[in-house]
Amino acid sequence: MMICTVGMIAMAELLAVSLRMQQLGRNSTSAARVAQDKIDELNTVGFDSPQMSCDGSLTADEPDHNDDAVWADGTRKGFRRRWVVSAAPDAAVVLTSGVTLATRQVTVRVFPENDDRRITQQVELTTVVRGAGAVCP
Repeated sequence: MMICTVGMIAMAELLAVSLRMQQLGRNSTSAARVAQDKIDELNTVGFDSPQMSCDGSLTADEPDHNDDAVWADGTRKGFRRRWVVSAAPDAAVVLTSGVTLATRQVTVRVFPENDDRRITQQVELTTVVRGAGAVCP
């Protein structure tokens, strides 16, 4: 009887750890998807948009450089996003038509709205966006 009890306790602990790891993996995947959604959105707004202006902060909310991730119906996903737009490593290209194609580096950080590290940690994605507009200083 004692051996059965010890075995059952060990199985219960294993089940709890397994459920915890599954939840952490699901939440990390959701956070990465939310970050990618913001990068995709920023790719479509153009360099003239306030969201693509050359500033922002990953540690504090800056105007036009932070938001809450929401579903299509307006409900919150449980994540906050902040992004920074800065100069990209390569230079701008001036086309023969006179249009300047510039690149900007965009870094998006996603973090859970609550500060419970057991849920997920911050996710950060960085990409380079090319578009028509001025080069970041």
